[in-house]
Amino acid sequence: MRFVVAFGLSLVFVSCQFVPEDNQTKVLAELGNNRLTVEDLQSQLPKSGTMEQADSIAMVDRLVRRWAKNELLVAAAEFNLKDEIGSFEELVEQYRNDLLKHAYIDKYVRQNLDTAVHSEEIAEYYELNKANFELKESIVKAQFTAAPHTAKRVADAKKWFKRNTDEDRYLEWIEVFATKQSAYSDSSWVPLDELLKDIPLETSNPYAFLRRNARFTCEDTSMVYFVEVNALEIENSYSPVEYVRERIRKMILNRRRLMLIEEIEENIIENAIEKGDLRIP
Repeated sequence: MRFVVAFGLSLVFVSCQFVPEDNQTKVLAELGNNRLTVEDLQSQLPKSGTMEQADSIAMVDRLVRRWAKNELLVAAAEFNLKDEIGSFEELVEQYRNDLLKHAYIDKYVRQNLDTAVHSEEIAEYYELNKANFELKESIVKAQFTAAPHTAKRVADAKKWFKRNTDEDRYLEWIEVFATKQSAYSDSSWVPLDELLKDIPLETSNPYAFLRRNARFTCEDTSMVYFVEVNALEIENSYSPVEYVRERIRKMILNRRRLMLIEEIEENIIENAIEKGDLRIP
């Protein structure tokens, strides 16, 4: 096995910022019939003027040595693993085939998959598979707004908030003094634990408390929280369809995807049989 590193390596590299166009095929190293040229390394070389000459020379040396180590290791492996080389080639071939099949099927699915999922289809899927949507945690539809203790008429605002007859007075007040509010709306289902992290509610049984109190206030050392609860579902009951809508949408799309894969596989066989390319006794 013959390995030769070209002499004058630094001069070759330097002239490439350095080397004229007609010298791009200058050989830097040889291993048997394999050659490494300046052109092979062109994409890895720094642009002219961006690196000191000594650093450039060292960089080329590292690239050449890396190429040499790779080539020599492959050659050594082929020589020392002659008995096993057949199985490696089979694995490489199988890997190539799997990549090609995956790329082809993926392209077919992307071109043919209908991504529109209507509410009626989601509702139907939910009803047919309701047992699969048992809640693993309690969830709530709620929102809160908070204002400082020091806000004017905060005591009155607490009363207005709890009385439906004073709703307008509360809304006018909170619009002026609110400094914090929930990141979710009153129509969004969120885990109960998420709400409890956001408000300073002190109770040993938050689920029971929220069941009894649709509108309430609570406070910490600086803020008063005005909380409104619209719906509550306990752990181990069934998830509301709105809470699992996106999950169902993905399930429906995945089912369509699997059907397309089955379709293309069957079509390929049928077309091959019709054309006479495939014969199955």
